[in-house]
Amino acid sequence: MKIIAAAATAVLTALWAGLAGAITISDPTDWTSGWVYSTVEVAGVGTASFTVEPTGGNPGARLNSTTVTPTGADTAFSAAVYQAVTVAAPQSGTPFVMRVDVLSGPGDFGQGQGVQGLVAQGGSLYQTSFGVTGFPFNTWTTLSYSGTFTAAAFTKVSGPGPATPSFDGVTPTSFGFAVGNNKSATLTQYYDNWNITFASSASAGSAVIPTLSNGSLVLLAALVALAAFALRRRRP
Repeated sequence: MKIIAAAATAVLTALWAGLAGAITISDPTDWTSGWVYSTVEVAGVGTASFTVEPTGGNPGARLNSTTVTPTGADTAFSAAVYQAVTVAAPQSGTPFVMRVDVLSGPGDFGQGQGVQGLVAQGGSLYQTSFGVTGFPFNTWTTLSYSGTFTAAAFTKVSGPGPATPSFDGVTPTSFGFAVGNNKSATLTQYYDNWNITFASSASAGSAVIPTLSNGSLVLLAALVALAAFALRRRRP
């Protein structure tokens, strides 16, 4: 029975290992390398910028996002793309979760800053809106935003590429985030510990309905039969 139980455990372990396959992209350098910073979604006289501050993070360095948007006609977002890591684009329909720590800064009020998820492909940048951070955050707070890699959910903000990104499991892709404001005067928030997690292309198709291969099904059936036979043998 111990041998049978061990074999069954091995089969189940292999199954769960396949289902658990996921990609997490995060910044191991604490904002010091691999990042490209820019300003996007600019309207009117709005300005926005990310600045790396060496202390005050959670822990270590942090990103300072300061936006200046005096009127309702002014909009600007600070953008950061982590180009140190490029992976094959997720397949269309793959769910993702983006997380980032936030801390309120000078001038912060109301809804804080708007948040976008960014996808970079072939020199073009695409965004999908996640909503807002909220306010206040007097201590570092982790925010989570979720979505689905669907081309129609993203719009192009810069670059020569097509109007929407390609989620085909092949196209080289980098990721990032943007935060910004409209009609917020001068407002600052701090960010740290950004990451994004999604199923790998190999596991995305099996993440919803778990299945076993034909060989695994045969082996599992054999193990169940052996276990049943052993139990009958042990009955008085």
